[in-house]
Amino acid sequence: MSELRALIRELLSEEIAALRAEILGGGPATERVEVATVAQLTDFALTIARRAQEPGFLAGLEAGQIRFAPAVTTSQPVPMRDFADLPAATAPAARLVTTVPAGIPELRKTLVTERDIAAIGEGETRLRITRQARLTPLAGDEARRRGIRIERTLA
Repeated sequence: MSELRALIRELLSEEIAALRAEILGGGPATERVEVATVAQLTDFALTIARRAQEPGFLAGLEAGQIRFAPAVTTSQPVPMRDFADLPAATAPAARLVTTVPAGIPELRKTLVTERDIAAIGEGETRLRITRQARLTPLAGDEARRRGIRIERTLA
C-alpha cells in the first residue's frame, strides 16, 4: 500500500510541476542552432561542453527540457571544401557510417505519463525507456492508441 501511495505522490508532483511550467511558460526551451559549416559545428560542440559544467544542464537535456533545432535545414552534406582549414590528419577521408538507428525517441524518467507519450512526434512508432521506468495506465493506453511500441533499455 505504501508503494502505491509513493507512486501516486510521485505522479502528482510531476503533473503539478508540469502544470506550473505550462502556466508560467516554462515549457521545453528550444534553441535554434546553425551548423552549416565545420566551424559552426565545432563552436556548437564547445558551447555544449562548457554548458555541461553548469548544474542542471545535463539533467534538463536528458529530461527534454532543453532541446536544439537546426536554424537552417539542408539535405546536402557539408562540402569537403569546408574542411580545408583543418589539418590534413583531421580531415575526413570518407563518410561516417553508424550502425545505431537514428531517430528513436528515448525517455530517461522513472515514471512515463500520458503527456510524455503525447509529446512524441506524429509518425513515431517506437519509444525507448529505461528498464526501471514505469508507465501510467493512461500512458500505456495512449501508446497503444497511437501504435507506439515501448522498448526498454538494458541499462
